[in-house]
Amino acid sequence: MIRLFELRSEKKLSQREIAKIFNVSQGTYNNWENARTQPSLEQLIALADFFDVSVDYLIGKEDFYSGSDSSIRLNDKQKRLLALFDEHDEVYQESLLNLLDNKK
Repeated sequence: MIRLFELRSEKKLSQREIAKIFNVSQGTYNNWENARTQPSLEQLIALADFFDVSVDYLIGKEDFYSGSDSSIRLNDKQKRLLALFDEHDEVYQESLLNLLDNKK
């Protein structure tokens, strides 16, 4: 699945831990995460509920979490900036925000 790795990483859970939660083998979960196989519809809904996202977000059809304002649309530059920002730790992110705040 297109976003399982990022969502699992955000929760700081291992594949083994997620597999146990969903009562599947680690190999099965790994196959989902690497798009070798797909979860059933029921499993897909359960995954979306667990990660608190929409099924559309989970499969890559939407770019927003279920709780986010879906009226906001990001252009490619904004998406790239957010992705780069998310790759760094909180200290770096805070430094970058401070730098940008001081440019006002």
